[in-house]
Amino acid sequence: MARLLFVDDDPFTLETLAKAVKVLGHQPILASSGREALLAAVEQSPDLIFTDMSLPDTDGVTLIGLLHDQESTAKIPMFVLSASPYEDAVEKTRTAGAQAYLNKPIRLQTLIEIIGKFAAG
Repeated sequence: MARLLFVDDDPFTLETLAKAVKVLGHQPILASSGREALLAAVEQSPDLIFTDMSLPDTDGVTLIGLLHDQESTAKIPMFVLSASPYEDAVEKTRTAGAQAYLNKPIRLQTLIEIIGKFAAG
């Protein structure tokens, strides 16, 4: 079982992702802001982190940078899960240290493959 942190300000997106990973036997951890995500990442030690690009208090690139700056979270694989219309979003997320930029809505099969490849649990 992997512990997966999902960061998104849309409650429907969080609920959908949580249900999907529970069905797959994994534990979702949910955060609706960058601040909540930072606390959850430190306190709950997820195996993977998925963040939206647009959050109410920061953006996904900044959040990834902050997580990489903390020793306890620096090695957690991180992914941006977004529908950002900006062409440079993929490059910015890679530069920040994300493993991949994934377009919303994410396909369940893609999520399964990422969990299988990157999750320690």
